[in-house]
Amino acid sequence: MRTIYIGKKNYFYGKTIWEILANLKNFGVGRMVTRNILAKYPEPSYHIIKRVEPRMDEELKYGTVYCETVYRGKRLPGIRSFVDGYKPDFKLIPKDEEEEFLKGYKVTTLGDEVKVLPKYYSVPPLMKQFLIRSKQEKGEPVDPNKDFEIPFVYMSKEDANTEKAELFWLEHRIAAEGEEPDLKIDGKYSFYKRYTDGLNTEV
Repeated sequence: MRTIYIGKKNYFYGKTIWEILANLKNFGVGRMVTRNILAKYPEPSYHIIKRVEPRMDEELKYGTVYCETVYRGKRLPGIRSFVDGYKPDFKLIPKDEEEEFLKGYKVTTLGDEVKVLPKYYSVPPLMKQFLIRSKQEKGEPVDPNKDFEIPFVYMSKEDANTEKAELFWLEHRIAAEGEEPDLKIDGKYSFYKRYTDGLNTEV
C-alpha cells in the first residue's frame, strides 16, 4: 500500500514559545530555549529569556519575547526581541542539561573578530584584454594595477533597512587603500546569500 502525503512539508517540530513559557514560573525569565531547526549546526544556538510581553489572546499564541541570543556560537549584541514564537519549533533546555547542551563550546560576541572585505575586484580576463588593446590602440599608458580595478559596492544597513545588514557590518569592514583583505571575492558577492548560507539571524 502506497502512502501519499498531501500539503506542504513542515520543517518545524516542537512547541511554540508560548506553550513553553506559559508553564514556567515568571514566564521562564532566565531559562534557556532553542529551536530544533538549528540543531543541524555544530555550534550552539539558543535564547536566554529576559523579558516577556504576552498579548494575552485566547490561545496565548502571540506576544514579544526579549532575550539574549546566541546564534551558531556567536552572541548577538544587546537584548533582542522576536515575534515568531508562534512557530512550533521551540524546545526548553532543562537547567541540569544546559552545560551539556553547550558542549564546552566557547561562545564569542559578534564583532569580536572583524573580517576585512576587499575594496576592489578585477574585471573579467576577456574584458581586461579588450581594455588593454583599446588603450594601446589609443596610445594610452596601461597600469595593470589600477586600470582594471572596479570598486565593490556593498549594501549598507540604511539601504537594506534590515537588522541583518546591521549585524553584517559588526563583523566586517572594507579594506583601507593597499590593505590585504581577509576574504577573496570574485565580483559575484551576494549580501543575502551570506546570510542564507551562514549567519541568518531569523532564530
